[in-house]
Amino acid sequence: MLQPLLRRYLVLLLILGGSPVCAWSMIVESGNTVVIDSATSEDIYLVAGTVIINAPVHGDLVVAGGKIYVNDSVNNILLIGGTVEINGYVAGKIRCLGGTLHIARLVQGDLVAAGGDITLQKNAVIAGDVLAAGGNLYIYGNIEGNVRAAAGKFQLYGDIGRDLTVRSGDLELYGRVLGKAALAASDKLSIGQGASFQGTVRYWSPNTVSFGHASVPGTPLYDESLAFGQTHWYFLGAAGWLAILWYLASALLVIALLQYFFPSLFHRAGQRAYDKMLSSLGVGALYVVSTPLAIALLFLTLVAIPVAVALLMGYVLSLVICGSVASLVASHWFVHVLGIEGNNRKHILGALGLFILFRLIASVPFFGWILAIVMVCIAFGALLSVIRWKGVKAPSSSQRHAIIESQSASVQKA
Repeated sequence: MLQPLLRRYLVLLLILGGSPVCAWSMIVESGNTVVIDSATSEDIYLVAGTVIINAPVHGDLVVAGGKIYVNDSVNNILLIGGTVEINGYVAGKIRCLGGTLHIARLVQGDLVAAGGDITLQKNAVIAGDVLAAGGNLYIYGNIEGNVRAAAGKFQLYGDIGRDLTVRSGDLELYGRVLGKAALAASDKLSIGQGASFQGTVRYWSPNTVSFGHASVPGTPLYDESLAFGQTHWYFLGAAGWLAILWYLASALLVIALLQYFFPSLFHRAGQRAYDKMLSSLGVGALYVVSTPLAIALLFLTLVAIPVAVALLMGYVLSLVICGSVASLVASHWFVHVLGIEGNNRKHILGALGLFILFRLIASVPFFGWILAIVMVCIAFGALLSVIRWKGVKAPSSSQRHAIIESQSASVQKA
């Protein structure tokens, strides 16, 4: 019983998370200290206490936990937790979830960060945009694009080449903003001596704000619409719409790939969810809860750490695309409910509509969260339940008799 269940875990992880990874070569490293001292064109996945990059990495760098020192050029960086010192050139983008990030050189792409502390040092440059939420953001270098931030503490000493939109608890500005500025601080908004604005300025703060000798074209506008507790859906403006479109486009791409590569699997999963919804819910809940425990046990064995890293990557990726997976299973479920004929196009467009609906439901506190978790568990459970295993079956009695007669005839001829 346990072995088939583990096999289904592995197959589901490969289908949902590992398939894109397997298309490219990669290096997986783990341990106390990992040093990369030779150039590589492959993607590198690291789970370690300390990581030191002393050679060019022309692929992507994915890091989980520990202390990371990037002393040479890399392509794209994905950071999950830990402390990272980037002292080399970044040719692509940086994605950061939690942890502490220090950037000292040029980043050619965008910076997207959630949680943790981020420091852009004096000689550092971000050629793209910055989107940050949570934690603290300290900017001593220059950002050539737009900045959208919601931070606990925000300090600007360098230059921002385009627009600045920031909501923060403690907001301090000592640098230049070459575009428009929308500033909101729940605790304190300070405009320092070196602050300069070349575009219009809108602001809100519970305390009196003095722009002093700061260079501002016209009079800064006190805007009540920026007040905390009165956030509007259009607050992020065009950048927010672009982020939403990018998010939906990514979901559409994932849905289309899953439908085109695994149409029969999702068709059977939709039928399974229709026939045995409670059973699917139980299997999916087991998958969501027990898989992290299995991964943790593999990490503890030390010998199976590479396997644990691969499973962790697949599990995390499966959770990242769980909305698309649940939407596609639900699309096939509706086909069975309505008794209609479905094709790839109908399933993809229907799944995208359901994806948007699920995200709206998931935004409802408590009830929406519970319902979203239930739908994801049903989808995963249905997929696990319908994966077909091709094994070697024992021959029946008639088949054994035919084999014996065939062997006898062969011996007589010989």
